Amino acid sequence: MNIAHVLFSPNGRIGQQDFWIGVLILIAANVIFGLIPILGFFISLGLIWVGIAIYGKRLHDAGKSAWLHAIPWGVSILLGIIGGVMVGGTVFTAMMAGDDVDVAALIAGAGAASLLFLLSFVVWIGYTIWVGVLKGDEGENRFGPAPGAPPPPATPDSAA
Repeated sequence: MNIAHVLFSPNGRIGQQDFWIGVLILIAANVIFGLIPILGFFISLGLIWVGIAIYGKRLHDAGKSAWLHAIPWGVSILLGIIGGVMVGGTVFTAMMAGDDVDVAALIAGAGAASLLFLLSFVVWIGYTIWVGVLKGDEGENRFGPAPGAPPPPATPDSAA
């Protein structure tokens, strides 16, 4: 396994084992860098590329476009926006209430938004498991040779 290829190149294909190793590295990096204020945030933004490379190559192995990786991103962003608006609306309503704050309404609004964020997490878990267990195409497909396949034999033209 070429770890640099697994983590940084969006081209080609990877098998299930390399995918799961890449996902574990990606999760560990996000957790570690998430503990570092400010700088960790910017490093985590760079890890988006690593995720695209890992998931994209696994999708390629199954003969699917890496653009499928945009679906869970879109769902997560949409749920995040809706949840953020719900929290913002709840806080705004509480601020406008002055001294007559309805604590139950604050808790209900925050709870509903939390459910949306949890749903986003569940979408990612389900998507990751689906990509991780996809059966790869046997032999070469439009994205390249099968993972672990021996290199093609050298021809007189390729030696030049």
